[in-house]
Amino acid sequence: MVRPPLGRHFAGRRFLVAATAMRYYVPGIGPVIKRLVSGRLLMSLLSSIVSIARVGLRLPVMLLTSAIASLAYVEYKLSQMNAPDWVTGGLGKARGWLEGLHMPEWLRAASSDSEGDRAEVDKAMGSRDSWGSGTGSGGSGYSDPASGGGAPSPAPPPKGGYYTSPDPDPSSLEAEYKEQPSAQQQAPGRDSASDDNELMELTKKLLEIQTILKTVSPSDSGGNDEAQHSSALQLPSIVVIGSQSSGKSSVLEAIVGQEFLPKGTNMVTRRPIELTLVNTPNATEEYGEFPQLGLGRIDDFRHIQRTLHDLNMAVPEDECVSDRPIELRIYSPHVPDLRLVDLPGYIQVVNRKQPPVLRQRIRDLCEGYLRQPNIILAVCAADVDLANSEALKASRRNDPMGTRTIGVITKVDVAEPDMAVHMLTQNDYPLHLGYIGVVCKPVKEKAGRTSHEILLSEAQYFGRHAEFQQPGLQVGVGTLRRKLVRVLEESMRRSLSSLVDAVRSELEETKYQIKVQYNDERVSPESYMAESLDSLKQRFKAFQQQFGKPQLRAEVQRWLESRVMDVCAELYWSNPAVGELSNHVTRSRAAGWLADIRTKAAQVATTAASVLSELLAADTAKEQKGPQLNKASAGEPTGRLSSNGKGKGGSNGQTVSEWGDEDDAYWDHQLDRASALLTKSGVGRWTTQMVVDLLMNNVTSMVDAEPFVHHPETREMVLGFSQAILRNKYHSTVDQVENTIKPFKYEVEVEQHEWAKAQKRSGALIENEIRMCRQALAKLRSTTPKKQLQQAMQFVAMADKRGLDPVAVQVELARRNAEHSTSSSEQPPKPEKPATEPTNQVQPTPGGDSGDGGALDDIGYAQYSPRLLRRAQQAMMMQDRLSILHLRRKALSSSTCSTVENKRFCPEIFLDVVAEKLAYNAVMFINFELLQDFFFQFPRELDSNLYYGKSVQQTRDFATQNPRIGKQLVLLERRARLELVMSRLQDLVRQQVAAEAGGKGRRSAATQTRDSPFSSIRSSSDSRRPYPGY
Repeated sequence: MVRPPLGRHFAGRRFLVAATAMRYYVPGIGPVIKRLVSGRLLMSLLSSIVSIARVGLRLPVMLLTSAIASLAYVEYKLSQMNAPDWVTGGLGKARGWLEGLHMPEWLRAASSDSEGDRAEVDKAMGSRDSWGSGTGSGGSGYSDPASGGGAPSPAPPPKGGYYTSPDPDPSSLEAEYKEQPSAQQQAPGRDSASDDNELMELTKKLLEIQTILKTVSPSDSGGNDEAQHSSALQLPSIVVIGSQSSGKSSVLEAIVGQEFLPKGTNMVTRRPIELTLVNTPNATEEYGEFPQLGLGRIDDFRHIQRTLHDLNMAVPEDECVSDRPIELRIYSPHVPDLRLVDLPGYIQVVNRKQPPVLRQRIRDLCEGYLRQPNIILAVCAADVDLANSEALKASRRNDPMGTRTIGVITKVDVAEPDMAVHMLTQNDYPLHLGYIGVVCKPVKEKAGRTSHEILLSEAQYFGRHAEFQQPGLQVGVGTLRRKLVRVLEESMRRSLSSLVDAVRSELEETKYQIKVQYNDERVSPESYMAESLDSLKQRFKAFQQQFGKPQLRAEVQRWLESRVMDVCAELYWSNPAVGELSNHVTRSRAAGWLADIRTKAAQVATTAASVLSELLAADTAKEQKGPQLNKASAGEPTGRLSSNGKGKGGSNGQTVSEWGDEDDAYWDHQLDRASALLTKSGVGRWTTQMVVDLLMNNVTSMVDAEPFVHHPETREMVLGFSQAILRNKYHSTVDQVENTIKPFKYEVEVEQHEWAKAQKRSGALIENEIRMCRQALAKLRSTTPKKQLQQAMQFVAMADKRGLDPVAVQVELARRNAEHSTSSSEQPPKPEKPATEPTNQVQPTPGGDSGDGGALDDIGYAQYSPRLLRRAQQAMMMQDRLSILHLRRKALSSSTCSTVENKRFCPEIFLDVVAEKLAYNAVMFINFELLQDFFFQFPRELDSNLYYGKSVQQTRDFATQNPRIGKQLVLLERRARLELVMSRLQDLVRQQVAAEAGGKGRRSAATQTRDSPFSSIRSSSDSRRPYPGY
């Protein structure tokens, strides 16, 4: 006969539990109770009575439990303090007497609220299976006392639930022990779904929430507050600790049912492994995933094992262990929903490969995971004394009362059964959750009296030994699984209320930060990238509108004018004859008339002299020759300066010579040279390169501003494809420009209106040169004392008269003085030399052996440094240049330079006209071939390289490079994840409340609010109204 389901939704569950338990002690009461519970009115009355009785019965149970726990803790502390044996013995006897007090199961169930006690009562009364069968806590069959029994329980229900032990031989089911799957092992889709299915569903949902919480970034509070908030947002996990070779890996693999953890002779677990088991009841495949690595599904568990081994071995030897966890998820229909953390094993003995520093680092690493609310799974081997267990010592440090520690005794088969049972039931190291014995590998035992050995499974081993079939003894991997699920669910249930409060607090804090720091501005990686590219396009469009053909022509004209000034300085302003050229141009008309009169007078004098000579020819014996007035050489223009730097005419006492055809030919030749230097020096290449540099400078200024200053890779990419566009058009543009200016290389025709405009521009250029020269001279004089500079300039002038380079002579003199000083220090002093003879100067030797330096040392080379002499030379050069520029400015403003015919006297104007023509023709092709094409291709290349084809991760990486946007995105993602978690938590709370209120007998509103484990959550959050902000 199958009993009806008794879920937690049943209103009179407390009464039914107690009454059903009484069935074992009061024969014949079962039918009576069954008839009594059929009425709803009676059930409501009984529910109220039971609630009142439960409060009264709870107090003695609580006092008894507290007394036992207190005595156990005092006994443990006294044993650590080496207290006398009579003290600890007395406390042990008192605790044993209290533990020996008998309390009926129905009384303990009626006075308890915890799910664990309800589960124990359910197992005692057989409520998780049929009405006449059940399993004990250790997996041994429980018989009905009323039936007078010791008969074994009937066969378990068909397999197909969560976790079952390996099936023994069917022929030996009556003689061998086998764990019976509880309702927790039944598939979630069964028609008689019990409370355990709801518990497992709660655990699954909370594990999913925990996975989301792991992706929530920590807040910016920092310090202890950050650690506290991070701990508050964590749900409990099961932390597995133990010494090396204690069987931790075997226990985890037995729980999973697969061999996947790395093995090795040395320590192979160097990083924490956060293992999440996900039950997939409707699937048939088992696989694993590494979320951090993105490897996808891995069906081969040997591959998982190798990957774990490689990740652990990647830790450097000098670090020994690392606190960076390895996340692993295993999906299987044969595993429960659990979250476990496998930590490196404690080191018992140090050696060369395991130094003492490694032991301390492992302890520090484990201490960080053993804090609340995590559950501690302390693994100890049966062949090691529990007093030496590092796992128990660590659990005592973090859980002194032992309320969240489960002890696991591995390798039970290596110890004698009675010794193993003593380890599982001892009270020297009490744990509230008790000890569980497991055998993870097949056991070899002799078959009867023969020497033949057989392999036994864990269930068969425990079934063959009666010592392990005691009531209350916990053995078997199946029992461990159920224990872990129940304890984890209870711990998560207790942490649910605090988790809701912590998530709500973090959500409100995050919203406040977004409001204060960013004014609730919405931004995403995609929108930020689009806005950044749009801003760059807007800047480029503004530059395109501002930089057209007129601006391009002005830039090219400005560059060519600077080139004109360079040519004039090279061929004219540095020529000594430029003074005579300027004087000839600036000579007044009166001076021209006087020159004509002198010429005619000279001609008359010549004629008169010839007549007189003919008259006196007869009286003299020698023919007289007339005077030669023009003795200028044919190879040199008369107007140029002589070798001593003085001209034959002009200002400053110079005599003015006659201007002849040789002078015109010379300056025409100079003008041709200047025109060739301007037109044949690669104008196409230089102007195109100038435009390219100008465009690249503007693009660089665009990407050097916000927001691209935070994106160096994007900046380099923009500059890269900009250079590529210009490079593709560079050579064709140069060829086109050179072809269009080719006629100007041979002949330049100048109109009068062009000459007039160029005359004005040339005057402005000369004025600019004078201004720049004055600024440079003023700067030089400001950095050098005036008196020293004047003396140095006079000294340079004296050296120039002798035809010497003062700087070179001074350097040579310093070198000789240094050599003389060195040779004098190496030789002993001669007494016959007078003491007043100087040794720091090179004295001139007779016959000039010391060279020019010795000859010039008399005028004071030693008192001037080379730096001062160079500055003096620069000052004199600038003064000469200023005087020449003043002469040229006067010449260009004269009437002689107002006509094209006198272009030989005004090279600056002529070259400016040539530059203007070159600029006009060059700009036409540069604008068409280069500039317009660049303006067309740049926006398209920008979209192609920076916008289209970008993945989500690339877009996010681009946005997070900006610190401000990165922080904002972190806060927005944090708010989104917290809102998702809060939504799921509220749904979970509503489901639990609805499940409690949806039973056959509904509680009253006051009782429901008082008794529900979610009352604290409902009091702070109205379940009928969503959380603000959703």
